[in-house]
Amino acid sequence: MVSNSEQRTSIEVVAQALEEKGYSVVIEPSPSTIPFELPNYQPDLLATRGDEHLIIEVKSRDFARPLERYKEISEIVSRQKNWRFMLSTIEDRYQDEGTVLTTDIDTKSLAKFISKLELILDTENYDLALPYLWTAYISGMRILGQRQGVPIDAASDKSVLNYMYSLGEISNEEYSNSLQYLKLRNEIVHRLDIKISKEQANEMRLFVIGKLVEWGLLSKDLLTLAHHNTAGS
Repeated sequence: MVSNSEQRTSIEVVAQALEEKGYSVVIEPSPSTIPFELPNYQPDLLATRGDEHLIIEVKSRDFARPLERYKEISEIVSRQKNWRFMLSTIEDRYQDEGTVLTTDIDTKSLAKFISKLELILDTENYDLALPYLWTAYISGMRILGQRQGVPIDAASDKSVLNYMYSLGEISNEEYSNSLQYLKLRNEIVHRLDIKISKEQANEMRLFVIGKLVEWGLLSKDLLTLAHHNTAGS
């Protein structure tokens, strides 16, 4: 179980990170500071920067509201102009994920992004390609989560994996594989002596593109192309 003191510490860590980005942050804001009702709900944080207002819950693995409750809160908040609801996971705030690429990719640009990845993989630049593959994968998850009403856009990569696993979009085996890919991506970012083999890159290539096709974010033609390129590499 996560103790109250640990929960409080985690909330303060998230608050500090927001303040460093220029937000004014209130911990456990009173209802009077929010100009609309959130029935039976106490946010952990209220962050404000200009016209932007964020209501944030710092979630632990030991305490998670039902997904329907998150959707309900998100819908209430999103009806207010310039207000957003976000989730943050405790343990992930202490984990350096090594942000090297933006994960803000929409469905229109995802196919172009994958096409560029194929060119990188064909030149056998596997160390460069793997972080891009991870970006495509996690971006696809964020898009899928938004479609299903789960506010995961502010969550860390590992949090996104947890939410997609909770939704049943990735199996237990796929979740385990994804954690291995995340670990490998982090090692590439932080260490100069890590080399990615052709087999590792091709395995992740087919896995990521296959999931994006399964989720309806890419056409099957791109998966066929990936299989062709993998077989010919």
